[in-house]
Order: sequence, then structure tokens, then C-alpha cells
Amino acid sequence: MDNKFLDKSAYIRIPASEVKVGMFVAELDRPWLGTPFLTQGFSVSTPSEIKKLRELCSFVYVEKAGRLWSGKRYPFAKTNLHTNAFASGKPQTGIFSQAQERKPTLVATVNERSVHVLSSTFFEEFPQALRVYKAARISMAQLLIQARSENKIDMSQARKMVSALVHSVLRHPDPLMWLTHSKDKDAYLLEHCLHVCILAVNFGRVLRLEAKDMLKLGLHGLLADLGMIRLPLELLRKVEKLTPEEVELVDSHPLLGRNLLMNSEEGARFASDAVINHHERLDQKGYPRGLNAKTLPQFSRMISIIDAYDAMTSPRVYAEEKSPLQALQQIYGNRGKQFDEEFALEFIHTIGPYPPGTLVELINGSVAVVLTSDPKKRQLPMVAVLLSSDKKPQQPAVIDLRELDQANDSHEFMIQRVLRNGDYGVSLMDLRVETLLTADPITEAQTSPE
Repeated sequence: MDNKFLDKSAYIRIPASEVKVGMFVAELDRPWLGTPFLTQGFSVSTPSEIKKLRELCSFVYVEKAGRLWSGKRYPFAKTNLHTNAFASGKPQTGIFSQAQERKPTLVATVNERSVHVLSSTFFEEFPQALRVYKAARISMAQLLIQARSENKIDMSQARKMVSALVHSVLRHPDPLMWLTHSKDKDAYLLEHCLHVCILAVNFGRVLRLEAKDMLKLGLHGLLADLGMIRLPLELLRKVEKLTPEEVELVDSHPLLGRNLLMNSEEGARFASDAVINHHERLDQKGYPRGLNAKTLPQFSRMISIIDAYDAMTSPRVYAEEKSPLQALQQIYGNRGKQFDEEFALEFIHTIGPYPPGTLVELINGSVAVVLTSDPKKRQLPMVAVLLSSDKKPQQPAVIDLRELDQANDSHEFMIQRVLRNGDYGVSLMDLRVETLLTADPITEAQTSPE
């Protein structure tokens, strides 16, 4: 959409199909919050950014000329989207040549697979998802106890648990996504393993993986940090800064996890790549082996992003949680360095600025929790208002911001900022879910000025 506040004298409107590396994109044809580009103005530096712009936008505004075009005399010249940025007159060897020969990623081939059609609404699925989630917490606790005492896990139990999560996500993903925001720092490891699994399953759904592959990806997420349970409990609970020796011990958890899988039944070993590699980085500054993550399997690169996102958005004994938007901004800033760029952009777009379970403050001062959203309008979710404008508890009321946005006169009900769980005394763990499911909707007429 056109931004009436943008000084267009310094910019040119061009089709998204003509965006090239080196251009500075100042404005999109849609709200920035509905895209994975979180800086609201950026220099295009990679083919992945070009691909995502072409998927989402019909046109963009770019700077007319100058240094941000990388010195090109005519940046609108036709070029191939797949041109290798590292290409030179010399033959490539090593990592770059391996990357060129690698098969297209799951992101690049997503349109070759069928979309998963939802079979339930958010409100229909929530009671089922809650039962599945509670059962999964019990199973996860049992798996952690077994991993600590026996240094192995029951893979049949793990598969059964993840299979139930896959079926719930396929019916409608947002109830389980909502439940991943109900967190207790005293149960961090249990919830982290479970929530990374759920986030991975949903990412697989967005990438249109078959159910069997969503199950595998979910198991990768579930098992990634299982090695942490083999560390001394006092180390996991330590609030003070770790000593260098303790840091080295914590950094050994991928190896401990891999050993745990190797001690388990044969079917557990397929996930060993993600377990040992989920802390490796593209800049080779990760651990335990300092590998270039671009050379690793796709599931490992995906779990690396999801693991970091859930860790950042979780309360830990040594750190406060970030909001989902803050975590996504950090992932965006580290794409191409710590995280695979193509998967990072896709994951950011999958989560969106206001994922289910996010606490938000509206422009009128009310406090609400996000319930669900349209993937094409993630910046305009459906919310349940919990606190009035003077921050007093009220009977929950559901508002669909997408519908109100079409009325053009309900600005006060739009989202002003993201809150953290616990702000203004609102804790997701204390919410009575059934009151949200039966809350009365607020209509356009009720929000319109008299």
C-alpha cells in the first residue's frame, strides 16, 4: 500500500520482479509487519531476500541512485535471480562449490508440494489441542527421567507423542502455538524440548511437508537439547555467570545428546545430525565442532533457528525472556551469519509479529492476548481483550482486527506494542482458557464512534 508519509522524490516505484542485489528498498506495497523484513527499509544483499520480496509484493519503492546501489550505473538492468553472489572467473572449490551442487532447499521447492487445508477452527481445535498438550507434557517428563537415569529414551513413546502433535497442528496449528507461550522457568528444559518440537512441526506444515516428514522434523526438535538433562542439575539451575569450565561443560550437551541417542533403539539415530549440530553457525563460530552450518542437513539448520527462538522467548533462571518480536529481530539480524538466511526469513514470516499467545497493548490502553490470525494478515490478528483501558480486569471480549481494519474507523483497537508474559499482572498460565473460547465478540458497530 502507498505510504502517504513517504517522500517519494528520492525513490522510484518498481515491480518486485525487478528488484536487484544492491538496491535500497524503502517501502513495500503492504505493511512491514506482514513480512519477515523487520527493519522497515534495507539494502538487498542476497537472492533469498529478492525471492521473498517477489513472493510477497507486487511493487516496492527503491532509492533512485547512490552508494546503496553498490556503485552500479544502472541497477534496474535485468539479471538472473539465481546469480551466484560469490561467482568469479575462477572455478569454485570447497564450501561454495558444495553449496552450488546441493539440491534446492525445502523453501525453494515449497510450491511443488500441496497446501495443508485446515479441518477445524481455532475454537474447535483448542480443547483437543489442550488435551494433546497436557499428555505431551507428561510424556516429556517421563522421557527426561529416563534420559537422566538410563542415558537412553523410549523412541516409541516419543513418536506417539509427536504424532499426536502433528495431527493437532494439521487440524489447526494456532491452539498449540498459543500453548507454547504458557511458560514456567522452573520447567524450562521440559517445556523447551516440547515447544521446539511444536514449532518445528508447524514450520514443517508451512513448508508443506508430508505428515511423516513433519513427524521426523518434530522428533529432531524434541531431541535437540535432550543432552542437557545429562548435565549436573546445579549447573542447570545456576543463576550466576558460568565459569569458563562450566561453559565448556554446557557446550558439551550436543555430544551428550548424540551419545544418548546412540544408546537408544536404532530408530533414534536418524536425529543425531540435528542433536549434535543445532548450535553450529554459518560463520563457523558455533559449537561443538565449529562447522560451517551451510554444509549441514536442512533439518539441522531449521532446528538451529527454532531452538534459538524458543530459548530467547522463554524465562530462564539466568535471563529474562524476550518478546516474540524481539527474538525475531535478533534472528533477522543474524541471518547469514549464525542462521541459514533462507530458512530464517521463512521462519520469521511463519511466526509473524504477533503469534498466538502473545500479550499486546492496544492503542486505547486495553491489554489483550492474541488468539489466531490469517497467514496473509498476521499484523491484524484476532485477540481477546483481558484488561480495560485503565488496566482493570474485564470479561474477555474477542476482537477480529482484520475485520475492524476494513471499517477504517477503529484505530484505537489496533495493536500499539507487544508485552511480555506477566506484564500488568497477566500470566498466560493463570488464564482460564474456557473463558476465552466462550467470550463474546466485539462487533464493528461496538467500536465505531457514536
